[in-house]
This record gives sequence, C-alpha cells and structure tokens, in this order.
Amino acid sequence: MAHPYTPLSLGRRMHEIHTRIMWCLLAGGVLLAGLVSTDAQGVGFARALQTWIQVLLLLAALATLGWGGRLLLQGTVGSAFMGRPLWVCSAVVLGGFAVLLALPLRLSEHGSRPALWLELAVNILLSICLLIVSIDLLSSARRNSPGAVPRASHWLHLQSNGAVLTALALLVAVTAGVAQGLVDLEGMRRYVLPLGMLACCAWAALQSRHFAGQSGRWTVLRLAAALAVGAAAILLGAGSHWAMLLEQAAWCYALSVLALVLVMASLRHSLVGWASAHPARMQGEEWLEQAPIGVVRVDGSGAIVHANRTQLDWLGVPSLVDQPWTEALAPSLRNQAPDWLARLRAGQSLAFEQSMDTPQGLRHFQTDILVAPQGRDAHAFMLLSHDVSMQKLMVGRVQEQQSQLVSLVSAIPDLVVLKGADGRFLHCNQAFERLVGLAHAQIIGRTTSDLGLQGRMPSDWETDLRARNANTPVVYEETLQFADNGYQGRFEITKSAIRAANGEVTGLLCICRDLAERSRARKEIERLEFFDVLTGLPNRRMLMDRLEWSIIACKQRGTYAALLFIDLDNFKDLNDSLGHQKGDRLLCEVGKRLIASVRSGDVVARFGGDEFVVLVENLGAERVQAEAHVRSVVEHVITRFKQPFVLDGQSHHSTPSIGVTVFGDQESLTVQELLKRADLAMYEAKSAGRNTQRFFDPQMQAIVNARANLESDLRQAIHDGELQVYYQPVMNGSGSLVGAEALVRWRHPARGLVMPIEFIDLAEQTGLIVDLGNFVMRTACEQLALWAASPSTQALTMSVNVSPRQFHHQGFVDEVLGIVAQTGANPARLKLELTENLLLGDVNETVNRMRQLKERGVGFSLDDFGVGYSSLSYLKRLPLDQLKIDRSFVSDVLSDVSDAVIVRTILALAHSLELEVVAEGVENSEQVDFLVSNGCKRFQGFHFGRPVPIGEFERLHGFASFRPA
Repeated sequence: MAHPYTPLSLGRRMHEIHTRIMWCLLAGGVLLAGLVSTDAQGVGFARALQTWIQVLLLLAALATLGWGGRLLLQGTVGSAFMGRPLWVCSAVVLGGFAVLLALPLRLSEHGSRPALWLELAVNILLSICLLIVSIDLLSSARRNSPGAVPRASHWLHLQSNGAVLTALALLVAVTAGVAQGLVDLEGMRRYVLPLGMLACCAWAALQSRHFAGQSGRWTVLRLAAALAVGAAAILLGAGSHWAMLLEQAAWCYALSVLALVLVMASLRHSLVGWASAHPARMQGEEWLEQAPIGVVRVDGSGAIVHANRTQLDWLGVPSLVDQPWTEALAPSLRNQAPDWLARLRAGQSLAFEQSMDTPQGLRHFQTDILVAPQGRDAHAFMLLSHDVSMQKLMVGRVQEQQSQLVSLVSAIPDLVVLKGADGRFLHCNQAFERLVGLAHAQIIGRTTSDLGLQGRMPSDWETDLRARNANTPVVYEETLQFADNGYQGRFEITKSAIRAANGEVTGLLCICRDLAERSRARKEIERLEFFDVLTGLPNRRMLMDRLEWSIIACKQRGTYAALLFIDLDNFKDLNDSLGHQKGDRLLCEVGKRLIASVRSGDVVARFGGDEFVVLVENLGAERVQAEAHVRSVVEHVITRFKQPFVLDGQSHHSTPSIGVTVFGDQESLTVQELLKRADLAMYEAKSAGRNTQRFFDPQMQAIVNARANLESDLRQAIHDGELQVYYQPVMNGSGSLVGAEALVRWRHPARGLVMPIEFIDLAEQTGLIVDLGNFVMRTACEQLALWAASPSTQALTMSVNVSPRQFHHQGFVDEVLGIVAQTGANPARLKLELTENLLLGDVNETVNRMRQLKERGVGFSLDDFGVGYSSLSYLKRLPLDQLKIDRSFVSDVLSDVSDAVIVRTILALAHSLELEVVAEGVENSEQVDFLVSNGCKRFQGFHFGRPVPIGEFERLHGFASFRPA
C-alpha cells in the first residue's frame, strides 16, 4: 500500500549513504588526529579528534538550525501542503543549543558549569525530538490505516505563527529549566537522565514496528541508535574524555540525520509549491521542455524528432530536428555510433559519460539511452543527459585532497601504517616501505604474516590485539632494522584503534617514531634552555638553579662559598667603535679566560650582556679563610685580564669590575639577595675607579636602602605638597632690594626641614627634578605676578635654578612659556639660573633653547661661574644676561690674593661683555666694600638675608603681603 508523503519520508538507501559518509568523516578525523598527535599518552590524539568531532557537530547543528528555520518559514505560506510540524520546532531549538555547545566559546569549555548545562540541554532536547517524531509517525500511520477515523492532531501540527513562537519559547524554557535543575544533582544527571534516554530509545524502537513500510521508520531508528550511544557513554564513561568524545559523536550523527531530513523536506516542499503554482508545466512536452536534464527523442531511422531547450542550450544550436542522432554525442564518441545503434535495435539500453565543448565551456554529462516500449515507434529511443560537471569538479578536488594527504603522510619521517579490521595493510608511507624493503603495491592488501615480517616486527600481532581491546592508544618501544640500508634503532610505536559509533573496531593506525632523533632534540633543547648560545657557558637559568643548590649545600655542610659578579669596563665603547661582531668575540674570549682562572668545579656563567657570574664553592668552614681564598681568586682574575685579548689579529685591552659576596654557614639568604649583594659590590668597584674588586659590606645595603627610602619619600612629597619655596634677597650696592632667588626646601613630616643638598642630586639622577623644577618655577612665577600688581615691588626680578636634566627635558621651552602665560608673570623679570655642567651636552641645542626663551623676554644667568667648565667661547655664544660669582671665591676674597685676582678678572670680563654680575655668599660689609670698589653692583648672601618663606621675606623687606587671602 502506498503511503502519503510526510516530511520524515527518507528511504533506507539514503540513510545508508548518509551513514557511510559519516563513517568516512570519522575515519578521516581519526587518521588526521593520529598524524598530528605527538605525545605518548594519547592526550594530543584525543584533543585533535575532539576538535574534528566538534567541527562536524557545529556544521550539523548549523544545518539543522538553518534548514529547520527555512522549513518553518515555508510553512507560513498559505498554499503550503505540510503546515508547521512540532518536531521541526524541537529540531530548531536542538540545533540552537548544539551550536552554542560546539562553538569555541568560554561558556562551552569542557568541564565548566555552562558547558555541563548545555550538554544536559542537548540530551534532553534530543530525547524530546525523538519522542515527537515517533508520535508524529505513529499518528500518521493510524490515520492511514483501513477504517481509521480522521482526527486532527493540532498539537503536532501548529496552525499559526503565534503557535510556532509559543512552542519554540516553551521548548527553550522547559529545556533550560530542567537542565538547570539537573546541573547540581549528580545522581540524577549521571544515572536517571541516561536511563530516561534509553527508555525513550526503547519506546521509539518498539513503536517503529507500527509504521513498517514507511520510509520515516529509518529516521526513528537512526535517531534512537544515536541517543542510545550517548546514554551508554554517560552511564559507562564516568565523565572520561573518551566517553565525552563518544557522546559528541552521537550528537553529531543524530543532528546530521535531522539536517538531512530537513533538507530533503524543504526541497520537496519547494518542488510541491512550484508544481502547485505551475500545474501546466508538469504535463507532457512543456514539462520536458523545462526539465533540468537534456532530452533528445530519436525515431526508428535515427533522426532527431525533438530536443528540449536544455539540450539545445548546452549545444548552442537553435534546433536539432531532422539532424542525425549523433549530433547529440561528443565528436570523440561518434565513431562508436554504429555499434551502439545495433545494440539499441537489439533492445539494449546504454549509459556512458561524455565531455563536450559548450558555450558555457567544457561540460561533463552522464547520458542514458533508453529504447522505446513495445507498441511504440520501432527502434525509437531517447537520450537523457544529466550535467555532472559539478560532481566531476568535486570528485577531482576530493581526489586532489586525497593525493595531498597521501603526499603529506609519505613525507612524514615517522613510519605511518593504516590497517583494516582484518589486519591487512590499507596504506603506508615511504618510511615503512624502506623498513620492510617492499614497494607500496606489494604491501597493500596483505598482512604481516603474508609478507613474512614476524622477524622484523616481532610484537606486531600481539600489540595489534592489545590496541583493539584498549580504549586508549597503546605505546611501546621496539628495536627495528631497516631493510634498505640496515639502519637499526630504537623506536616508539603508537597504535590506536579506529572505532565505529557502536564501538566496533574498523581499523588500526600505527605510527613509529625514531627515539634517536628525539634524544638529539632533547639534548638540543636542554642546551638552549640552560646554556648561553654565544659563549657556551651556563646561562642565567642554570646559574640560578646551581646557586639555589649551593645555598642549601652550604647550610647542610656548614661551609662557605662566594659569588663573583663581573662587569666589563667600557664594553659599550668596543661595540660602538669596532662593531657587535668584535664585541661578541671578546665575550667568548672573556668566558674562556674566566674558566681558566678558576677551579674545574667552579661555575662560570654569562648573566647577560657583558656581565658574568662566577660561583666558587667549597671554601671551608672558616669565613676568614674563605674570604682570603676568594680574594686570591679575584686578584688572579684581574691579573689575567691585564693580558690583551686578540680579536681577529688585533690586540684589545679590557678590564673587569668585580663585586664579591661570601655566603654560607647558617645564613638565610635567597638567590636574589645574593645576586643583589654581588651587584651592589660590583657597582662600588665601578665607583672606585674600575678594574678593581669590592667585597659586599652591609653598609652598602644600608646606603642603598636609605637612598631608596629617600627617593620614595621625595616622590611622595612632590605628590603631597610637602615642598616649599624659600626666597633669598638680591641687593644692590646701596642696600636696596632688587630681586630674589627662589630656593626649594622640603618640610618632611618626620625629619623636619630637609636642605636641598640632601635631595637635589637624587632628584637629578631619578628624573624627579623635572616635576620638582616645574613646581618651583610655577610658584616663583605666581609670586612674581603678585609683585607686579604693586608699584613698590613690580621692578623686582625672580631667579629660578634650572638643572641640566630639566633643561634638556623634552618640551622644556613649552613648559616654561606655558607657566609664564598661565600665571601672568612678566617674562622680562624672570631669570633662569643655569650651571656650567649644562655646557657638557649639545651646545648648539642648548643655545637654540636659550634663544627661544630669550626672544620671549626670559633672561639667563650663569650660576657658580669659575668653578666648572668656564670657557670664553661659551660666554660669547650663550645669550646670557648675568654672571654669578661662586661663593668659594667671595668668602676668601679679603685674605687670599688669588681669589681677589679671580674676582677682579671676572668683574672686568663681565663689564667687557656687558653682563651683569651678582656676587654670591657675601657675609660681611668688608666683602661688600671690596666688591663695590671693583665694580660689582649686585649681591646675595647671609649678610643681606637668609632664604625664608614668602611671608617672612615680605615682612623683613617692609612691604605688605600680596598673597590672596
């Protein structure tokens, strides 16, 4: 009895083809996973296989989601013959959850709570979908049974878009709720859920006998089998990685079945809809005219009586009527036409492939020649041609990919073998051919026994059996000897069973890797990890390990050891002058010389750059004796460095600065602390003039700690506003105030008032001088702007000290001009005091910056003139306004003839250059008289006033405060 069409109608043959395709995909994934895995435990194989299955699962889920959605949209058309089945809604929701699970998202990471929730949701939806499909088919079978009363199943076939949306929402909500409830119930999740899944499978399988003869029966059986495999994996796998792989494979198969059913249903839906809209085209000549295949009818005489439009378009001709039938054949086949015609007249049908040049290019056709039924025109026949160009192209690409895969496997240096379930060789690469000494054709299709390889591969049969019965790859080692060149070596052999969805072994993948190569690679990795590439000495990592071991050994034995930190003096000069190649040569020679300078048991390591570290152990149990011994070692090293290094035939001298720290006995020191001590001692050696040694002294650490604490406090002081600006008056010869110099003071909350001599050098070295200088500059300019508001103080000038680092700081000019503009200070009343150290840098850049500020009215004074790098050429080039005689000359000007001559010379020189002069450090009236008598007009010193805060400064000089209230 013929049954009406339902969307679940899909024949057994189609399901068999689909199943074979899935097997091929799974086998390909297993092969690729075996090829890319490198570990002996099979973890890499499992991960690679899981990635492959997840990709297939994602594709199947996307297909289910897409085609299911399309089928629901097609069901909204009024003329739709199928409506909106509820099982399609469940398939769409299942596809959506599966897509989320298969995508490489954080929420789908295996073992996470969201991933567990998604896995539960997929299993629940798969069970629901199987039940709905079975009920739908059972209902259809009962409606079509003899004497059955037609009854509508509205809940199985939804009638409106609202009902579809409601069904989708309910399915999502119910599934999400149940899955959420099961996440925390391990017993329900591990046992009750899989048992329920198995119950669904059993019920569906039992009910399938009621719709025997319906093609939908095979859909139910495939879905039930996949669901049963997934349930078994949950029950038996106990959360193992392989059980998860099997469960995902089952999901992938079930979703692919649903996707195939949905694709075919959607296409059938489209075809039926088109037929309903164009009934005339489904009849007679018109239908043949529009068919997507080429149709040529030939009469008994061999003349063409009709060719449809598709055939004419392929051949690019307007008509074939009355042409010989060979015009429908490719020119290369026409010589066979007489023989074919005789066979056709004998009643035989023919089938063949042909390739023809068409207006669209070269096309490939599958052509069938069918003879006319009895009672029709004698010897008439019909040619039916299908365009198989795309299939040919796809087959060609598949063959190309297979060829590439074979080439890839053949190029692998490891031995790769693929066996069937019966132990026969299915494929092997060239490395295996060299092992057995046979060609590929001689190996394929035969077993190890057939080829007589038991002696060459003695464990092959036994390990094949173990691999078939094991759930994880079998790994073992065996000595193999190659037949082609006699090479014999130890190999690591990994055998993995290739299994079907039901657990049946379908093949074995065997990979043999030469351990000799791995051993060489391991040694090379160890060398790169623990030894310096350039010098071959132990590197920092190996030194740290050895030093840590040495600390422990000294504690256990009660002995001492020493650490030498060696830095090459002026190594950068060698690199800059002779090039890095010569520098590298020097480093290698230094390493050799250090090794020759110490005992064979001592460690010489390259710490980095031009720094070397020597670990001298076993120095005895007395510290004095240990220090004496290591001192002799250090002196020996320094002595050996006095000999020149020969670099490419040229002599080069290099000296070391060596820091030494002795450790041992019961000291509790870490590796980092020891290195820090030796490093501090090395820098002390640098400070002592280089080419020498210094032993670590706890006072060094105390100085470093004090300096670090001071830097931290100063940084905090700048941030918290602990710095203050004091002002010292600048007077003229008559004792009148003409200006002030802004000087910074630090009001420390614990130390009290900190003088600049204690922190200015530190600020210069650490770069804090930039922020500190900007603070003083802004405060001084704000005060200068306040003084400008009163006639009694508007003529006063303000001097601000600028350090070399602040002056050379990027953007210094813009910062100064910005502060002047923001505070409203008169730049003509601002003088920046520079020291002669500034001239050690790029003089042209210095002059350029000074001129930029000079053009905006800012003046410049050269501070401490005469004690630095004074040069008349600098005085000529620099746009200066003022010189300040250093206090060291002024203090002894009355008692030291040389100081007096120097002061007179500076005053005469400044007068000649039309520069103003300020004498610093003036402490009594006699000094003032001497300076005035020699032409000095500006004075600064304790005789006129000490640096004081602004409030006291204004009170002492008799003018009201201009600070805002």
